[in-house]
Amino acid sequence: MKKKQIILNKESINNKINRIAFAIIEDYHEEKSLTFIGFYKNGYTIAKKLKTIIEKKYKINISIHKIRPITSDEYKIEPPLKKGNTKNTFLVDDVLKSGRTIIYGIKEILTHDIESLKTIILVNRNHNTFPIGVDYVGLNLSTTLKDHIEVILEKEQEVAYLM
Repeated sequence: MKKKQIILNKESINNKINRIAFAIIEDYHEEKSLTFIGFYKNGYTIAKKLKTIIEKKYKINISIHKIRPITSDEYKIEPPLKKGNTKNTFLVDDVLKSGRTIIYGIKEILTHDIESLKTIILVNRNHNTFPIGVDYVGLNLSTTLKDHIEVILEKEQEVAYLM
């Protein structure tokens, strides 16, 4: 069994999320609203953290949604997106490996009338099988295809492991 190696501890995870939040504020400071859609469970947790940080620093309306799989290639957004509140949409996930999950999330998002879509990833493994660009990234990490990244974002433990 491979040994777990910590690549991000609680402090570094929160620093990465803060940096992403400030980059979003810098890019969208003139906007009135943002929409975050986080993959359940960790992407949604990151989206909630981003919302909290941004709303403390900047007066902006942020709606937050979770996206979860219904089948292996179908996803559902909860609560449903409202028309007119999707001008600046962000899809949030913890780890980008192949890009498959992001592709299916984008497929679901594009069934709604959105004006723009950006991606936010905590750890980008740089092994995309699908042509996915990352707009905001916490950590770019070159790994082998056999390596695995595990991100735990619980109240009692926030850590990212390379295994």
